[in-house]
Amino acid sequence: MSSSENIIEVRGLKNAFGDQVVHENLDLDVRRGEILGVVGGSGTGKSVLMRSIIGLQSPSAGEVTVFGEPTLGREETEAVEIRKRWGVLFQGGALFSTLTVAENVQVPLREFYPNLDLALLDEIASFKVMMTGLPADAGPKYPAELSGGIPVG
Repeated sequence: MSSSENIIEVRGLKNAFGDQVVHENLDLDVRRGEILGVVGGSGTGKSVLMRSIIGLQSPSAGEVTVFGEPTLGREETEAVEIRKRWGVLFQGGALFSTLTVAENVQVPLREFYPNLDLALLDEIASFKVMMTGLPADAGPKYPAELSGGIPVG
């Protein structure tokens, strides 16, 4: 892939909930290396667009291609192979509040590599937590227990 190739292509996307149309004929290209911000007021369809692109929601019409692969209407096993190539963070911390930080890190590992040994999962999670700049003892904590950089006593 050259640097000018599109990583994400959306063509003619339509998302509607009953009579409420959120997107109509939406086209979008995102090129390799490009950083794109989607900005808008509450309820304007930002999250609906993201969910459509990553396959969490089926649009009423249109096509979505990621890494040259169509994402809509795929068998789950095919969709998983495409999803292995990206990571997504949603607003609001992007961590599951009922899981520890380490368990949050392990979520995609457990999904994509279900046969990994628990000890190896723990070790990988520990390394990944430290790579973020969090202290080593952050792994067993829940997201609400993280200080956000302010030392907690």
